Amino acid sequence: MGRLISIASGKGGTGKTTTTANLSIALGKMGKKVLAVDADLTMANLSLVMGIDDAETTIHDVLAGDADIEGSIYHTSYENVDLIPAAIDWEHVRKADPRKLPGTIKPLRGDYDFVIIDCPAGLQMDAMNAMLSGDEVILITNPEISCITDTMKVGIVLKKAGLAVLGFVLNRYGRTDNDIPPDAAEDVMELPLLVVVPEDPKVREATLEGVPVVEYDPDSEGAKAFMKLAEEVLKIAGLKARVMY
Repeated sequence: MGRLISIASGKGGTGKTTTTANLSIALGKMGKKVLAVDADLTMANLSLVMGIDDAETTIHDVLAGDADIEGSIYHTSYENVDLIPAAIDWEHVRKADPRKLPGTIKPLRGDYDFVIIDCPAGLQMDAMNAMLSGDEVILITNPEISCITDTMKVGIVLKKAGLAVLGFVLNRYGRTDNDIPPDAAEDVMELPLLVVVPEDPKVREATLEGVPVVEYDPDSEGAKAFMKLAEEVLKIAGLKARVMY
């Protein structure tokens, strides 16, 4: 039975989509069958990052009752990785019912080793429905105190909702001299720090090219960090995570 992992944060712009794409491809490189799902119904950037920008059927069509979930799954150019994209126009957003996300995504666990869900930021209804589509969650934060505290609040709510919080990623560390150090961030979050992803121009460069950095430049520091994240997920995902956290 596959693992359902939501990628969540308290603020937008922390790197959830970048993490979803790179983690999915990293797990695929490790021989795991992976489905990446764009459940951010208003922003919908995952397909652009993963090289599929012309999908006719999306998660929005499924949530609107206009398509079956099987028709929204696309093979990517990355080994072992499939994608369910989202639409980017308001008409699709208006018609899609986010309350159907958990019931739509959870049955897919039987077909994959991992289903990685890119969620909206915060705790509004569409974000909660996306996050609750997973059984486990990885929180993404930047090294700023407001971002860390907001993401901590999301973690508290998700724990109470029954999700296993695997830990958090400290993303884009090293941008400024005022960044919160990893050990201090871990103290505030009161969760395991899974990996520190450094500020790396190669990550931004890869995003502009529409290719996740683990594929674009595997030797870059950013790519190495995301590969390490995949290794950590393999260690703790599933039942062990529920016992530990």
